[in-house]
Parts: sequence; C-alpha cells; structure tokens
Amino acid sequence: MCVTSILKPITDMRRFVIPDIHACHATLRTMVERIGLNKNDQLYFIGDYIDRGKDSAGVLDFIIGLRDHGYKVFPIRGNHEQNLLETSIEYEPEMFTAFVKMSKSANLLDDSHRVKPQYMNFIEALPYYLELDDFWIVHAGFNTKRNDFLNDTVAMIDSRRFDYSDALLKGKRVVHGHDVTYLKEIESAIDTNSKVIPLDNGCVYNRPHKLYDHSQTGLLLCLNLDSMELIKQVNVD
Repeated sequence: MCVTSILKPITDMRRFVIPDIHACHATLRTMVERIGLNKNDQLYFIGDYIDRGKDSAGVLDFIIGLRDHGYKVFPIRGNHEQNLLETSIEYEPEMFTAFVKMSKSANLLDDSHRVKPQYMNFIEALPYYLELDDFWIVHAGFNTKRNDFLNDTVAMIDSRRFDYSDALLKGKRVVHGHDVTYLKEIESAIDTNSKVIPLDNGCVYNRPHKLYDHSQTGLLLCLNLDSMELIKQVNVD
C-alpha cells in the first residue's frame, strides 16, 4: 500500500517530517506543541514509533488521536512495525510475548498477550513510502538497482545506504530515517541541498551507549519541508 501525489499545500500551510520516535511519547508531544501544529498543516511520520523507549502505546495513541481529531497526519511503516506484524504471525504466543516485552513494548498487548486491535489495525494500514510532488518520504531508502524499485519493500524499511538515481527518483529529494546519524551530518545534508536527507538522530539514545556517542544523539528532529528549517527537541522522556 502506498500513497502518491500528495500535493504541496498553499503558502499558508506547512509540511513537517518527524522520524524515528521509538516510544518517546513525551518528547513527541513536546515537539508537536513546539511547532504549533494546526489542521491546515501536513505532518509526515517516517516509522519506528515503537520499541526501545518507555511508551510505545502512548506514541501510537497520540498519532491516532491527531488523525481522529482532523489533523493531516501521514504515518508510514518502519522496520519495527513490520517486525511486530511478522512476529505476531510467526512466533508461538509465549515467544511473541517475550519478544514484545524484550522490545519494551508490552503496553501494546491486551490481557491475552495479543496486540490490541487499534494498534494492529493502525500498523497493518501503514504504507511503505509516500511520494510528494517534490519529495519522497521513506523509512530507510530505496533499492535503485532495480527499475521496479517501488516493489522492493524490504529495502524501504531495512536498507542502510542506497545510491540515488535521478532518473528513477525523478530528481526529487529523499527524506528518510532508520539509520542513526549525527547532527552535523544531518545539518550538512540540509545545508548543501543533498538529494538524500537523513533525519534520525537517535532520539532514544540520550544516555551512554555502546554504539553511539550520546553527546551527538538524543534529539527528536522535525524538518519543515518548505523552509528546510530543522527543529530540534531534546529527549524529555
């Protein structure tokens, strides 16, 4: 499932992109309040709403609530949402419950240890990408080695690096998350008008970590697609 041809809003409307939230509900709520989201704006979410942080259910409830109250929100699928779907089918109940608890997302489950219907319905409906009139929005990237790259959904949620193809991607810039990127690299991509803009600064990684320098991560970012302003919110969860 995908959504295409989302038209650029008229001049008094704004378009925002928020990447990997990873269960940082309070941080997300603070960011949305900071940008002053209104019902004329368009807000795109790049996936990975769940796991690792404190409140997976709170993040999904908040996004679903925005949509239900008439805000123009466009969430897409991340690899963590895909993993939840696949393991809910493939794993035995006990193993699935253990997997979800290990991912710190136990509040997505009901008393029978199944994913609550409202969350399952939300995740199952998520598209893999969005095509705007001037941007592509995707969780991870595209496999541009294939002419039918829009059929490679695995690449869309799991790829770490990809080669930009001007012909296949129609000269439009790609905004993605998934791969934790230090702030200087993100700002450089925006400042140099790069065709590929990473946005995931590892919001959940605001403490010492074995892989990342937490002094350069821990921010939830939001990009205004029209002004290319980058809004930064420290993790408050």
